[in-house]
Amino acid sequence: MRHFSIRSLLLATTMVLSATTAAMADTPWTPASTSFPGSVRAGSREVPVKAGDETTIAIQRLPAGASVSVLHGVDLLTPEPLTVGEDGKLSVPVQVPEGIEDGFYPLTLVTQNPASVSQVVLKISHVVPAQNAEAFTLRTVPVGERAYQSALSADGKLFVTSARGPNDGSRLLRLDAATLTVEAEAEVALDAKGEQIGVFGVAVDNTHGKVWTSNTLAETVTVYDAGDLKVAKIFPEGSVQHPRDIVIDEANNRAYVSAALSPFVEVYDTETLEHVGQLQFVADRGRAAFGTTDLALDAEGGKLYSVSRDTPWIGWIDLATGKSTTIEVPQAQGATDIARDPVSGRMFVASQETNNVVVLDAEGELLADTYIGAGGVSVVWDAKTSQVFAAARAGGTVAVLDVDGKLVANIPVDETPNHLTVGPDGAVYLVAMYGVPGDKSQAGSVTKITTAQ
Repeated sequence: MRHFSIRSLLLATTMVLSATTAAMADTPWTPASTSFPGSVRAGSREVPVKAGDETTIAIQRLPAGASVSVLHGVDLLTPEPLTVGEDGKLSVPVQVPEGIEDGFYPLTLVTQNPASVSQVVLKISHVVPAQNAEAFTLRTVPVGERAYQSALSADGKLFVTSARGPNDGSRLLRLDAATLTVEAEAEVALDAKGEQIGVFGVAVDNTHGKVWTSNTLAETVTVYDAGDLKVAKIFPEGSVQHPRDIVIDEANNRAYVSAALSPFVEVYDTETLEHVGQLQFVADRGRAAFGTTDLALDAEGGKLYSVSRDTPWIGWIDLATGKSTTIEVPQAQGATDIARDPVSGRMFVASQETNNVVVLDAEGELLADTYIGAGGVSVVWDAKTSQVFAAARAGGTVAVLDVDGKLVANIPVDETPNHLTVGPDGAVYLVAMYGVPGDKSQAGSVTKITTAQ
């Protein structure tokens, strides 16, 4: 879907040049940039773009006065070149044709002053309707801006992170998991500049009474005391590349932190609070390298699982030997999260680009590929009910699947899902970054999902 021919690109460029004004035709030739001289995004990550919709291509950081033309194949989508304003931004309207299939549609951008040719992909999705939602009860409470992740302790406390927002900054909250009442809030650690070290990922170490947080922007990890939420340890800033997910192996006093979009996982001793090593998912190099996102731990089997966001890999590392096994799964593009059933060994992978949950057996063989809606972002295995819960960010839903990947329910949540946590009693906790897309308050929330009585 992402490939295009040189012939098509030459034809497209010819059409653009023929459509420009006489003044532009007199402009001297300038060398084409090897990359787009700004940033560009087609469609939205917050709502699905469907057949027949009107959407936009959002362009930022282009020089004022630059002109932009957009093509699909050789079809010119902008009859006249559009000019970038003084703020360096440009919104290009795109009318999606009726009746087209879901998938990825490459669009070509041609700029002048400066000259460049680039490509952006528009993803078309469809909405999965609500199904059997009445079988579940939802209770929602606000928890601050850009809520990100949650983690459940053995004594029934839910720790929730809120990444840095435009108003309130970052938060680490402790809630009563039964009632969702906020019990305490940490005084978030400060960086070398005296600013908050934003908290993103979170995990609980019940053995030592600690809460581990990943600080993505500061590229470090901070440990808090679970009781009083005071800082127990701040690791050096810049010590871990783009830290994202954390899992705790309590039996072996280890914390594992994914260095997101790289093949590495940093290893910490949870007793001494020291960095003790690094693990690596070994796959093809270059553009096909493994780039970790979420982590899942098989404590009994001694394996650590992850998925690669930008390349279609899933993998696991033998924690006794450090050896990794990686398997290519073409059905999982933009993979973000992985969950596992410890009884069957089946793996469940949620992917943002392919909008699905892929079910694999213990060896990585494909068993099912289930469409859940736009932006599959998080997935958990509920051992109590033997079901899979998967959140679709742009779809604004939580899908429920059986162990074979069959969709048995789809629950609208009217918010922007980001992360799921499951408790031993079968309750599922959904962290939403914010509510209705475009809401400037960006107030995040936690929703407790339980089976209706």
